[in-house]
Amino acid sequence: MGARDTKAPHQRGAAPQGAGRLLAATGRVAVRWRRGVLLLAAALTLLFALAGYDVSGRLVNGGFVPGSAPSAVTHKTMEGFGGGAPDLVLLAHTRGTVDAPEARRNGLRLVSRLLADHRVTDVDSYWTGAVRHGTPATPAAAGAANALTQRLRTPDGHTAVALVRLHGSAGDVRAAMDRLLPEVMGRQGPLEVRATGQAAALKDLEDQSGRDLRAAELIATPAVLLLLLWAFGSLWAALLPLLVGAVAVAGAMAVLRALTAWTEVSVFALNLTTAVGMAMAVDYSLFLVARYREERAADVPHDAAIQRMMITGGRTVVVSAAVVGSALTGLLLLPLYFLRSLAWAGLAVVALAAVAALLVVPAALSCLGGRRAGTDWFARRRLRGPVERGRWYRLATSVMRRPVAVSVGGLLVLIALALPFRGAVFGLSDERVLPPTAPVASAARDLRAGLPAVAGSPIDVVLPHWQADSPRSLRELDSYALHLSALPGAAGVRTVTGVYVLGRSVMSCPAAPTDPLVRRATCADLADRHRAAAGTWVAVSGPPAAYGPAGAALASSVRATDAPVAVRLAGPAAELSDIKTAIAQRLPYAAALVILCTLALLGLFTRSLFLPVKALLMNLLSLTATAGGMVWIFQEGHLRSWVGDFTVTGTTDLLTPMVAICLAFGLSMDYEVLLLSRIGEAHARTRDTVRATAVGLQSAAPLFTASAAVVIAVLLALASADITVIKLIGVTVALSLLIDTLLIRPLLVPAVMALAGSGNWWVPKGFRRMRPTTLPAVSRVPRPAAPPAPVPSELLPGGRPGEGQR
Repeated sequence: MGARDTKAPHQRGAAPQGAGRLLAATGRVAVRWRRGVLLLAAALTLLFALAGYDVSGRLVNGGFVPGSAPSAVTHKTMEGFGGGAPDLVLLAHTRGTVDAPEARRNGLRLVSRLLADHRVTDVDSYWTGAVRHGTPATPAAAGAANALTQRLRTPDGHTAVALVRLHGSAGDVRAAMDRLLPEVMGRQGPLEVRATGQAAALKDLEDQSGRDLRAAELIATPAVLLLLLWAFGSLWAALLPLLVGAVAVAGAMAVLRALTAWTEVSVFALNLTTAVGMAMAVDYSLFLVARYREERAADVPHDAAIQRMMITGGRTVVVSAAVVGSALTGLLLLPLYFLRSLAWAGLAVVALAAVAALLVVPAALSCLGGRRAGTDWFARRRLRGPVERGRWYRLATSVMRRPVAVSVGGLLVLIALALPFRGAVFGLSDERVLPPTAPVASAARDLRAGLPAVAGSPIDVVLPHWQADSPRSLRELDSYALHLSALPGAAGVRTVTGVYVLGRSVMSCPAAPTDPLVRRATCADLADRHRAAAGTWVAVSGPPAAYGPAGAALASSVRATDAPVAVRLAGPAAELSDIKTAIAQRLPYAAALVILCTLALLGLFTRSLFLPVKALLMNLLSLTATAGGMVWIFQEGHLRSWVGDFTVTGTTDLLTPMVAICLAFGLSMDYEVLLLSRIGEAHARTRDTVRATAVGLQSAAPLFTASAAVVIAVLLALASADITVIKLIGVTVALSLLIDTLLIRPLLVPAVMALAGSGNWWVPKGFRRMRPTTLPAVSRVPRPAAPPAPVPSELLPGGRPGEGQR
């Protein structure tokens, strides 16, 4: 019988299995053709950059409402009526009165300019009333005696309003805004014209976000460069993540450019591409370089160290990319192209970052050679000597001596952080996410103060193919409008049968020939606006916040109110209600997909059933605590002196936190994969869970804390942004990384590992034959013989304890 092989798996001379063999082959190709690989990377980066150079001009700020949503379908129907929720609101102010001849002439000229644009459906102004595209705006169209036009003038007579409705896709509307605003804003004779409304707010939001991101880059760049230099230890090594990130970001921009050919892509996809691409480039490059230096420190020759780096570190990179990708894949199931385009951008940049790291890093290390690749300028400040001397090792062993107390304490902290999330109130962003000094936000405040009835969020109710053209149908419509005006949150109702406020009629229509002129003119205007071939339109004026929860509640109440026929709703409040419904229907499936993919990938990676479940639960706890902190800061308005001032709306944006949470989940799982890989390798050598956890944390913690420091530096720079949604993403993801690196990984993970004991590694019998990745045997580089260790002084005559260690 031959001698028993007592070597640990990583020491055996067996060839790598499965993925390890493919990664080793990739490393050999990258080393053999190192210069060609680097030239190819540079050429592809240039090619991708040329392919995607104009992508920013093709992205749109929209995609928040599913195209099949009832409100989106009804919005197109509203084009047949003489009104609806406006996309653009113009406030024309003069020192005199808007009824002065010169002001009226310029007002008519302003409306004519608007109607000349082919994207304008209609304009409802004080000087002209409702005028549809193709109809000239003439003084004869002015309705001074009409109550519907009188409401578009402030009581003091100094300001008049024009409500503009546009049609087309989000890109078409943005292009129309680029054409119209320079023509109609500013000084128009005696009028000073300002713009607000959803379309103006989205344009201002896009422009301001670009300025904010450029400012954040200038703030973060010096800190990021210094942190990269510290993390990688040399200038040459610090350039690696920049090269990998350049390939990934340029490639993702080319993918986004291709996507714009067949679908609309959100402008925020470009921001996500840059952030995720650089974060993954830093992580993957750091994982590989650190593994290479560990092998070199163990006397492994240069080329063999690169091969072993690819087998172990490369496996971590592949699994991490797959896990992060699975987190983003869940967004593809949600029926909003805003989220889907972010998912495609994230998937592209993560995949490209992984491929670039697995090819560029070994090729670059091979070109640098053993001496320069292994150079670490800060080696003296890092751990040297036995692993037991490391602070992370000591922390882990200390935690695992009292795992119950640490687990309970950490859980209580996370629960306390998560508590504010119970009071989360979800809505959508409006002009209040802009800085208070922004012209769009200032104009919106003036509109709410001067004309609250016009500023109210409209809900457009369409009774399809139903006409109030008989006494019976008029009575039914009158009763329906009365009920709508009495609903909580309804400020007023207008339709063919008149005007209603708080459950009573304030103007009844149709008017008799002997009624006052104002009533006859108003009723005639109501009949013209609210009747069309598509049916009958009922306009419900709602709360001031267009996308607030009160508006969504009112839309739900309107849908629940008995009507002559089944109704269809449009307007901001109806859109918010539809978005919430669509997300609530698809979110369970998206969450299930992410959870199942994550469990499967981590199960194959760790060969364990408990570790994937533990990792997922830890991340969910971390994300819940992060969500609570986000609500506490941005919805309730705390820490504004720390994160920068912003307007407190009392609501949390429904879509932006989903992006932040996906980013936080992906980065957290990235660090989890690194930590589990190091713990698993240590356990394969020692078969001791406690020591393996301490050793794994000691080797992984310097890496994920350095990576987190780089990412946090970028994210905190976003806190300087003037736009609340950008500030929210930066602060929320930074908070998640702080919780992850200061509480979850160094404290809760060792505590739970100690409590689980051997259960960490249990697998069913059918899976026990799965072999871990093995490393090829190598010939070690012999080191000079070390001098004999000194005899401890306490063993010498007259010696004092401790002298031998001085």
